[in-house]
Amino acid sequence: MVLANTFATDARVRREARSLARQGFDVQVLCWDRQALRRARETIDQCSVRNFRLGKTSILPTSRLYYLIVAVLFQLVILLWTVRAVAIRRAVILHAHDFNTLLGSAATRLFLKDRVRLVYDSHELTPGAYKEWYGSLVSGIVERVEFTALRRVDAIITANEAILSHLCQGSSAPAAVIYSCFSTEEIPKVRPLGAKEKLGLSGSFVTIFAGKVRQDYNVGMILNAAREMKRNGQSRFKFLFVGPPDSAKSLVDLVRKDGLEDFFIFRGLVPDDDLPWHYMASDLCFAVTRPIGPNSDILTPIKLFESMGCGVPVVVREGTLAAKIVRCWHCGIVVPSSEAAFLRELVRLGDDPRLVRALGAAGRKAFLDEYNWERMQARLLQLYSTLYTSNSVRTRAKLT
Repeated sequence: MVLANTFATDARVRREARSLARQGFDVQVLCWDRQALRRARETIDQCSVRNFRLGKTSILPTSRLYYLIVAVLFQLVILLWTVRAVAIRRAVILHAHDFNTLLGSAATRLFLKDRVRLVYDSHELTPGAYKEWYGSLVSGIVERVEFTALRRVDAIITANEAILSHLCQGSSAPAAVIYSCFSTEEIPKVRPLGAKEKLGLSGSFVTIFAGKVRQDYNVGMILNAAREMKRNGQSRFKFLFVGPPDSAKSLVDLVRKDGLEDFFIFRGLVPDDDLPWHYMASDLCFAVTRPIGPNSDILTPIKLFESMGCGVPVVVREGTLAAKIVRCWHCGIVVPSSEAAFLRELVRLGDDPRLVRALGAAGRKAFLDEYNWERMQARLLQLYSTLYTSNSVRTRAKLT
């Protein structure tokens, strides 16, 4: 399994790797440790992890040239790493996450032929993401390159139907949509009031933001809502941030500058077992993206499905795939790209606990019926079974 990100903090990749390891696969992970914070080798969730590093970067827009150079180098590292794995195990399944590992993986598949089966796992709409980062010209080139590399792919996994529809234009390989969501066993059996009491959030209407504070999320809505609430003396609203503290540094600085500390709670990274508790202690999950390009329109955030599992309503932006899901299941609210509209809905929910409970219950039903990891794991293993039964990848030690 290869990814151009840190395995330890990537919830989607870890869920897939953990499921494969529990089914007896020998899961070896090669990842690009961009922040250079992890040990070179470690074992996580029964998976052997090799952290590759070359320098340090955490924010893509401020380090584009560095990112491109190391991303190209990483393709060679993937090839050499897989050649060594094949020499030991004779044949492997190579699971490549996103476009920034696809080229090296496709070259490996071409070079090693039937000793490798290649799974392409796309978390984003690649041309859309590169358009946001580098512009239309680069986006068009990347799209053509991605479709060319798809000829070497044996199976496709995507984070949602929109990405799958895009990739199926260039490949007829077996495919599956696998959402990243909690399993039923991860949800604590506790009432929201109990979770609030445990985390010291009793008496407040809590809106949670979980994960990295990235440019494609409109956290400015939250900041301006807090400013307005301070002017109006609405002190019962709190905004809870759970995720990498470095990604929220600019927001923390603005909160301090404007004297809004009473409205914000920054918990940083929390243990995996504690994350559901933070959702269940919240009344609303914020997942509003900014309209910066095609990728932000089709984004289906992990926090959307995690909030469903915990029975917490979610707020998303109008005109997005996430909005279609929310409307289909009646599990949250949809707002335009308007700070005033978000504030109105926030106050309305704060005044209507019955509506909050109804929306949360609808999300919980969606989780039990569709968006739970047990269902996603079954899809993953079914896809893998079609690859593993091929004679060319039969081996005692299976590698993804």
